[in-house]
Amino acid sequence: MFKKFAFSMLAAAGVALLGTGAAHAQAFPNKPIKIVVAFAPGGATDTLARSLAQQMSLQTGATVLVENKPGASGAIAMELVARAPADGYTLLWGSDTVIVQPLLRKSFPVDPFKDLLPLARLGTAPIVISVGKNSPARDIKELIQLAKAKPASLKYGSGGAGTTQHLTGEDFKLRTGIEMLHVPYKGTGPAVVDAMGGHIDVVLSGVGEVAKLAEAGDIRPLVVMSEARVPAIAKVPTMIESGFPGYTAGSWMGLLAPAGTPADVAKWLSDKAIAAAQSDEFKQKSQGFGITGAMLDGPGTLAFMRNLSDRLRAAIDKSGIAIEQ
Repeated sequence: MFKKFAFSMLAAAGVALLGTGAAHAQAFPNKPIKIVVAFAPGGATDTLARSLAQQMSLQTGATVLVENKPGASGAIAMELVARAPADGYTLLWGSDTVIVQPLLRKSFPVDPFKDLLPLARLGTAPIVISVGKNSPARDIKELIQLAKAKPASLKYGSGGAGTTQHLTGEDFKLRTGIEMLHVPYKGTGPAVVDAMGGHIDVVLSGVGEVAKLAEAGDIRPLVVMSEARVPAIAKVPTMIESGFPGYTAGSWMGLLAPAGTPADVAKWLSDKAIAAAQSDEFKQKSQGFGITGAMLDGPGTLAFMRNLSDRLRAAIDKSGIAIEQ
């Protein structure tokens, strides 16, 4: 009889434990979720993060808030999230900074692959390679031929040293075997203006900076580095269409959590974030900033981040870009 009693007690305990686990999964979230943004309020990144938070709140009934923590090239926001409890209540709005800054600084306090857990990629802003309207290059292959015929004579502009445009330019040179001189600007806008005026030969920018200018015939986009054509510049082919399989590049946005976040919580957050990003409200805001809805779940985002990190590290090593201490 004692054996039967002991067995019953153990079985009851097991059921209780299972019930506790199920209750834990069902209970999330039971307090506000915070999305930390590494930029000041008012910009595109902040606007999109707030739109996503609003849509997640509307769709799930949970309270989702945005907290801005700018400074130190994203290190403040990244470290805050990486050191937060791994319970799903403190998230990071991911962008290029998550990958680029650790590559450019030896003493960066966060390792994105050890300290953070990717939840979802929610969109990409592809880079466009453009030339002035008087350039002899009519497509990307002609630009490559022109660069090979005149090694290191062509100049390309970006929004600044160490930006995504700059690193993509170096990666492009590496992949195509060409040499071009980099001219950094304080923002993409001035670089586009100088490309229009013929002061530089090539400019790497986002879609938004060149779409209306291209429509007016003031600049000639040769290629967009996205998975599919972008409606705002629908006549411009992708790199993939131009004979470079799988070659995409640009800015990205997504959500990350502290490493060690429970799998069920991470899955809930990933699913809800992707659903919110598919809302008409979020799509309209994203498209206004030249962002396409190339979404990935957590494992897909991790694979994307690793591939991007490897590519940019190779470009940095090959080009000799200075690494800060």
